[in-house]
Amino acid sequence: MGVTVNAVAQSAADLYKRANQQYVLFESERDKGTNVNGMYDYLIDSYGKFVDVTKASGNAQYLDGTKNRLRAMYPYLLNAALYYYDQKQPAKALDFAAAYIDIPYMQMFRSELFPKDGRYASVVFFAAVSAYNLQKMDMALKYFKEYINTGAETQLKDCYVYMNLIYMNRKQYAEQEKVLEEAIKKYPISLDFLYNLVNVHIATNNMPKLLSAIDRILELDPNNLQVLPIKARILERQGKNLEALDIYKRLYALSPDNFELLTGLARANFNVATEIVNNGATIASDTEYALVRQKAAGYLLEAKDLFLKILEKEPTSKMYMQGLAGVYQYMDMQAEYEVLSRIIADGGSYATFPSRLMAYNEVQKKAEAVTDQQQVATPVPMDPAQLVLRVDSFIDANNNRVIDAGESFAINFTIENKGKGDAYNLRLRLSEQQGYDQYFDGPRELDGGNIPAGTSKQYTFRYLVKKEMPTVQTRINIYAFEANGFDADPSELIVDAQEYAMPRLRVADHQFFASNGSSITLGSNGKLTLALQNFGAKTAYNVKLNFKLPKNVYNTESPEMVIDSIAPGEVTTLDYGFLVNKRFEGDSIAVMLSAAEDSHSSYINEAYKVKVGEYLTAASSIRINGQVARHNLQPQDFHLSFKSELLENIPEGAVNNHRYALIIGNEDYSMTGANAEINVPYAVNDAMVFREYCVRTFGIPANQIKLVPNATAGMMHEQLDWLLNMASTDPEAELFFYYSGHGNNDEATKQAYLLPVDITGKNIHLGISLADLYQRLATYPVKGAYVFLDACFSGGYKSAAPLLAQKGVCVVPKLGMPQGHTISFSSSSGDQTSSVYHDKKQGYYTYFLLKTIQDAHGDITMKELFERTNAEVKKATAFIGKMQEPQYIVSPTWTGWSDIQLKTPAVETAPVQ
Repeated sequence: MGVTVNAVAQSAADLYKRANQQYVLFESERDKGTNVNGMYDYLIDSYGKFVDVTKASGNAQYLDGTKNRLRAMYPYLLNAALYYYDQKQPAKALDFAAAYIDIPYMQMFRSELFPKDGRYASVVFFAAVSAYNLQKMDMALKYFKEYINTGAETQLKDCYVYMNLIYMNRKQYAEQEKVLEEAIKKYPISLDFLYNLVNVHIATNNMPKLLSAIDRILELDPNNLQVLPIKARILERQGKNLEALDIYKRLYALSPDNFELLTGLARANFNVATEIVNNGATIASDTEYALVRQKAAGYLLEAKDLFLKILEKEPTSKMYMQGLAGVYQYMDMQAEYEVLSRIIADGGSYATFPSRLMAYNEVQKKAEAVTDQQQVATPVPMDPAQLVLRVDSFIDANNNRVIDAGESFAINFTIENKGKGDAYNLRLRLSEQQGYDQYFDGPRELDGGNIPAGTSKQYTFRYLVKKEMPTVQTRINIYAFEANGFDADPSELIVDAQEYAMPRLRVADHQFFASNGSSITLGSNGKLTLALQNFGAKTAYNVKLNFKLPKNVYNTESPEMVIDSIAPGEVTTLDYGFLVNKRFEGDSIAVMLSAAEDSHSSYINEAYKVKVGEYLTAASSIRINGQVARHNLQPQDFHLSFKSELLENIPEGAVNNHRYALIIGNEDYSMTGANAEINVPYAVNDAMVFREYCVRTFGIPANQIKLVPNATAGMMHEQLDWLLNMASTDPEAELFFYYSGHGNNDEATKQAYLLPVDITGKNIHLGISLADLYQRLATYPVKGAYVFLDACFSGGYKSAAPLLAQKGVCVVPKLGMPQGHTISFSSSSGDQTSSVYHDKKQGYYTYFLLKTIQDAHGDITMKELFERTNAEVKKATAFIGKMQEPQYIVSPTWTGWSDIQLKTPAVETAPVQ
């Protein structure tokens, strides 16, 4: 035993001696500085020997020395790793990097905090990548995990990518799933990790988790073309055919040229139709079963058209010929079904179908002729038959009592024999007297058999209507021909037919806006607002819009938008933002728009241009309400922009950086729960046009103006606070406050209030009282505060009906007294109401206020502005029998207000000498 111990001890001693020798050689080469490779060879050899010492038995007396040596070489290991990375020797670099990373984790250093260089995380990552490239996967995983533990972010995502690849190649799916879930938690909007998670669940055939992963992707990207087809196929296998069909419709709308999606859409339509028919197989009532088949007919027609498109590209596809044959079978198209079934059995091509169908029909005609010749003679009647034909019901798929193109219908009728003799070999024939039965897919003639005397029989003609059917009034006659000539009198059915209802899209109007200022310039943001209208007779579903921009213009909104549906006549407005960088070289920006909807009946491909630097209205979009009509639609013209002569020839003033404006236009009071009669017509128009004069005439910088359409109580108070904050920081400030909307007074105190759009008369105190407004505007010593109010406070309204919980009785309100340097110019006096100028789509007061400024080219004093506006409003409203007399109230301590001009005078510059 003693010999063994001495041998082991001797082994540890030898290792320690050899390790020290190599380290001394390293130091020698380091000090000479002439042999870098030799120096580092000694270093790595020394490191290896010292590591062996830590593992050897009987090494206790050498551990302190080993620790000192390892601690001393630690920074040189880092230098060596970096040196060999630079020399493009990844294997050597990895040896030194591994040593550098592993030393702090050695048992002897666990109790101390080992110093780590600032480059530690980078070295760990490069070591992991080198190990991966050298196929040392366990080492790579170890160092990728170490990098994650450092808390560094720079290459964190790459670490997850590499670890995912390692586990995927090893088919260690549980570990791969764990890594991916950790990565997704860190990068929740990164689709790459979710895609890999989908692949994991496909590999493990875990359907619940697979669908969950797909749904997580669709939450981020609802129209994702990579996973939606997978989800559709899963739903197909699960028998959820309608859900699968909805997805295929969306996908096909996004990628109409994708052949795989075309086949999926065809299958889904056929599967839905089959499911409908099979579910109705146990229905005993012929009428109810006819309705079931009609419900399936739309899907069958769509499947038929899609299968035909597929077979144009792949005419030898047995699978899709079988699908089309199934459609023919369900649609009772016996000739087509039999011919196509024979082609399939022969292994032939669909290209032969037309000629073979023609030949089949010729054979059938000849066979029928022979049969007629060979028929046994009709019995000679002893007594005459008396046939009466009665139409029992007309059944259509959507129960609108109209023959709709693209849908199906059925006619149920009864033939009664009231005679004493039997009726033989009836032939029943349907004919549309103007030839429109060419659009009916189905048999024109039925074999009626025999009807004994005193009995009756019921029959049905069923048809699918071709999409080419025009809008007409049809005259459908049903004939019953009896072999001995005792025919029934024909019965006529007059039914309206309607052309195929399809959506039709157009851009009813568009307008560009500048986010800041009055024009889109280099380095600034712009916005295109579109009014997209469906002027067709059918709802447009899954409307996909795609925007494209020229070089050096970037999206600030998603370039792809999807609108769930647009009803007939409806208009949807949408905003598309973009950013122009300073390298854009064109004189105008062209925004390309393409749009399509689910049925592929309507497309838009248009370009909208705006010149760089062109003056644009800074007004916000106007909401559009369309007229919805199902047929005979006469869509109105729609305009996003408000057209007014006040927006032409606006007087130009110089910029005044000490001016600030809050502009409120409260028009839509529907939030209060009342009907539209309480709304204030054109209040948003008033606010928008007033803003243009603030920018161009009064010289207020665009970013110092707050325009708030349809302001709630919270918004009004918040924006008023903003205006006062501006005054608190600028002793030269001039404040503009404009309001168009409802005003009212408190029943008890008669105090006047401005009403937010979410406040009724019951909660009037949540609005802004004029007394409080005037007091707050005088909080700071401003140069001037100008209040313009296009509202009345008497209890009368600019709309047709009073607000909730208020009486329509007009009273004289208490308007409060302005303080400091404040003047208030309001639209009416005392118990008067304020009216709207429908011809101009503005309030009378705002229209004539701005018209007066326009006519004077802005060169008008406050006193003159009041007097002229007052005269024009009185004259115009007296003409309509609703006298309205604007008034002004000014702070009693402000004496110099009357000579103030709101137009900012141009700054004169001295001529250059």
